[in-house]
Amino acid sequence: MNRLRDDVLITHEITVWQFVLNDLLTNGFVVKENDTGALAIVDPGARAEDLIDAAEEWGGDVRWILVTHHHGDHCAALETVAEEFEDAEVVGPPGGPFRPSRPVSGGESLEFGARSIQACATPGHSPESVSYEISPHVFVGDFLFRLGSGRTDGPGASTEDLFRVVRDVFEDMAADVVLWCGHGPPSTIGEERKRNPFWRIALEGAPGEAVGAVDYRGSRVPVLAWADDYDGGRKALLELDEGRRVIVPGSQVRVLE
Repeated sequence: MNRLRDDVLITHEITVWQFVLNDLLTNGFVVKENDTGALAIVDPGARAEDLIDAAEEWGGDVRWILVTHHHGDHCAALETVAEEFEDAEVVGPPGGPFRPSRPVSGGESLEFGARSIQACATPGHSPESVSYEISPHVFVGDFLFRLGSGRTDGPGASTEDLFRVVRDVFEDMAADVVLWCGHGPPSTIGEERKRNPFWRIALEGAPGEAVGAVDYRGSRVPVLAWADDYDGGRKALLELDEGRRVIVPGSQVRVLE
């Protein structure tokens, strides 16, 4: 990847303009298909005017507004952006705080200039999450943070679903596929397979021993792995008494000696 200025990156066949939208460091993207100039906007959670101005600077031919999941930091500015680009279709999982004109749940294909956008179900951080592949790029929302993961302790979240998607969807992708995360910097399939401690457990099976213990909601709980988080903290993969695994921010636990 070649960084041209603070938040514009030229990568392979598409150009991606990444914006940090808010205090949560949520990412939004303006994406250009280089052959035709077709545009897509991904996860308009805030800074609507900046996303609109960027798309206008690149020609304004916005075909799609793509939302990865229902959390407000990824879709709160959707209405403003959609009003500006009336010909664009809003794409996202149904049943949430907005009504997509093109509901997707995984398996759908969208025409994007000379290429296509493939929607893929990627539950884990939230049950409705979808990712959007514009080969060789995937916009994964909060399914992944570089060398870590979105939390899986929210309503409908599931570590088992997340691990299954790692195995069934991402394991066989080429190592140089770029993963654009919902928070923090992008990554690649190869980097995650080699260095993400959660992915290694998903791909290789249960770890041999716990790496420590924490107090979680008043109980002593083993930690199966730690991973660095996008905000400078850490996330912990815990194994609860009933055998259920959960990924939580380090702020939710107290490390025990």
